[in-house]
Amino acid sequence: MLVYDLDGTLFETLPDLGTAVNLALVHHGHPGVSLQNVRSAIGDGARILISRLVRPGSSETEIDRVWTTFREDYLQTCTESSYLLPDVETFLTARHQDQPTRRQAVLTNKPQAPTDRIASHFKLERWIGKVMGGDTDLGRKPDATGLRHLMDWAQATPDETLMIGDGPADLVVAQNAGVRCILVEGGYGNPEELDGLSWNWKVANFAQLAVRWPEIEPGNP
Repeated sequence: MLVYDLDGTLFETLPDLGTAVNLALVHHGHPGVSLQNVRSAIGDGARILISRLVRPGSSETEIDRVWTTFREDYLQTCTESSYLLPDVETFLTARHQDQPTRRQAVLTNKPQAPTDRIASHFKLERWIGKVMGGDTDLGRKPDATGLRHLMDWAQATPDETLMIGDGPADLVVAQNAGVRCILVEGGYGNPEELDGLSWNWKVANFAQLAVRWPEIEPGNP
């Protein structure tokens, strides 16, 4: 089974996230922020994203207000400018074709509602059998409960499972579940957060991943 992160791994979603973040911040009287600031704050779920971008010293109640508005705004903007990153569609198609029984899934810390909307808009069901957001009762990465749930769904052992992502939550959830992990460089979050973490392979992009696939491919459940 192959399990992918979404933001910064399969998709460029930063412009839509930035739009919704700034709509929510300004609505509640906070200063707007740059896309680079949004990029650095991504990775641990929507509420933590907002908590990192509101005015310093904001109360938990205020963070919740901005977070609620952000979720409403993002559900409307999440497919306006987002797109599959280069060579992702080719890779997903090839993995489906070379082993039609292979299960592929998405595990993201993005809330389920916009995750489902993005999945539907881009017809991920062509390749992806299950999409899991970060606000279900299974928790969010790096909690391994969601990843283990996907392994049960696919009837896949740890040796048959591969996590593919761009951030520390992806590396740690793989370690917590006992599965191997590919780090895709250049994703979201703060690169310094990767310090001290480990991965099995590192690739620059999905084109490079495709070239290296014969040495990486896990067993097929």
